[in-house]
Amino acid sequence: MDYEKNIKELNDISIKLADEKLPLEESVKLYERAEMLYKECGYYLTSETGRVYKIKQQLDQYNEEKMD
Repeated sequence: MDYEKNIKELNDISIKLADEKLPLEESVKLYERAEMLYKECGYYLTSETGRVYKIKQQLDQYNEEKMD
């Protein structure tokens, strides 16, 4: 997954959805695509947050061992 690409696409979709002249069917399809992208970005951020937390724990443990 390319997080930055998904964010850009979400932004592009929000701009298109702001155009009140879109047909309903196209608006619904864009909304569904945006919802999927939003979920993917959320999963990615959750995963990366977990990775950062694990790295921090390892660094904290290393620093504690070094101080002993």
